Amino acid sequence: MADMINVDMINTDPFLLFFGSFYLVLGLSLFFAAKHWHEFVKLFIENDSLSLVIGIMSLPISLFVIFFYNNWETLASTVLMVLGYIGFVKAVVLLLRPIWMQRFLNMGFIYKYMWLDGLSGVVLGLALLLL
Repeated sequence: MADMINVDMINTDPFLLFFGSFYLVLGLSLFFAAKHWHEFVKLFIENDSLSLVIGIMSLPISLFVIFFYNNWETLASTVLMVLGYIGFVKAVVLLLRPIWMQRFLNMGFIYKYMWLDGLSGVVLGLALLLL
């Protein structure tokens, strides 16, 4: 059994391990706790002020990646940096123009394609852990 698992395949970069694990668990959560995620999205749509809370939580995480990681050397680190910049833009939108996010969520796509968010989280998490 030990011959089948190659630990050399797993990244040793703490940032990639942290965020890879984070996205993997988050992606799995969207499958195993789908009902609760639907309830959260409904709550998020009904309460505009939650955009501010999510923005406040997203901003320091994205800035942490941008300022303290800043690594473009490997594919996995490049993916993490791109996610950091996307997270920063998302946090700014949530904090400065929360109505834009509310309008997007009210279109109804989020409920229909939530499984795609889960799948992308699993794939992204595995990519950060293994690339």
